[in-house]
Amino acid sequence: MSKVKVSQTSEAIVNLDADKVWKKLVDFGGTEKFVPDLIEKVILEGNGVGALRTIYIKGGGEILEKLTSINRNKLEMKFIILSTPMPVYNYEGIFQIDPKDDDKCSVKFESIYEVAIQEREEINTVIKNFQETFLSNLDK
Repeated sequence: MSKVKVSQTSEAIVNLDADKVWKKLVDFGGTEKFVPDLIEKVILEGNGVGALRTIYIKGGGEILEKLTSINRNKLEMKFIILSTPMPVYNYEGIFQIDPKDDDKCSVKFESIYEVAIQEREEINTVIKNFQETFLSNLDK
C-alpha cells in the first residue's frame, strides 16, 4: 500500500480575543465542546506537554492524542495522533492563533499526515470537514 504525505489547512476568524481562544485550545481535554455532534466524551490524562486525551466518538471508536508542544509566545500548539480508527498515519495537528483588532483573532488548524493513495480524497474531505467544524465552534 503506497502512502502519500498530505498537509490540510483550514483558517477562520473567531469572534473572541486571542487569549480566550488560546485558553480554550490548551484545555486539551475540552475538545468535545468544539465538535459536539461527533464526540461523545474526552478523557484527559496528565497536564501540559505530554498529556494524553482519549476521544470517544459517537457511534463507536476512539482516538488517542498526545499534546507535543505549547508555545505561548507564538500562540502555537501541536499534538499527534497515537491511534485512530481512520486510515491515517503519522498525524500531527498544529493550531496557530493570530490576534486581530476588535477582540477577534484568526485561527489556523493544520493537519499533516500520511494516507494511502487510494483513500486520499475521502480522508482529506473528512479531515477538512472536521477542521472547519472545530474552528466554527471556537467562539461558542
